[in-house]
Amino acid sequence: MNACLRRFVELIEVDLAAAGFIRRGPVFRLFDPEGNGIALDIQRTTALRGEVEFFVNVGVLLASHLRYYFGEKDPHRDAMPHHSVWRHRLVATDDTVELSDHRFSLSAEADAERAATIVRTWLAKNLPRMKSWLGDFDAMFAAIEEDRERSSRARAEQLASGQWKAGRWPDGHWSAGVIRAYAHAERGDVDAVTAETAGWHDSGPDSLAADALAVANQRLTERQG
Repeated sequence: MNACLRRFVELIEVDLAAAGFIRRGPVFRLFDPEGNGIALDIQRTTALRGEVEFFVNVGVLLASHLRYYFGEKDPHRDAMPHHSVWRHRLVATDDTVELSDHRFSLSAEADAERAATIVRTWLAKNLPRMKSWLGDFDAMFAAIEEDRERSSRARAEQLASGQWKAGRWPDGHWSAGVIRAYAHAERGDVDAVTAETAGWHDSGPDSLAADALAVANQRLTERQG
């Protein structure tokens, strides 16, 4: 591992380890007892000689959704932000710049320190919120609505001013339909899952829609005894 990147990882690992994350290679993961979790990965990309460039991705993981991807395998080793129901790519610049950039670039130890400060500051602000979503559908639905309202305000500001305003838009993207489908499924509401997934592009036997429906039928059977 490049020395600058190693220094960056060491710095953010202090905070992540204290919060309960376990690192495996370039990925940090945290799971609750029910299998819901958070994953953060360092995704390297092409850079000039002597430099390291990468993205920092983070995602909130839903246990029932993870089972679709991993089945009986343990997601603790392999779950990634792209398996999440909320995902975000951290911004490598601060809110004062007109054009934000998601690419972190390191060529000296000072760059690693600066990049780590950005990530650690973001984690301090957002990690408690992400943890509050784990396994809590109501909390996720409330956050989805809050983000929708914030996006509407930011869009109105942009239209009024004609300019993009960094820092006004909410972090992250929700897979709201997936969350709703699995919320219905965990209640054993087969009809609601069927209605939610009716318009999904893929509804074949190996699809996400089929998996949510199978979970709903299983929970319904369990409740009926």
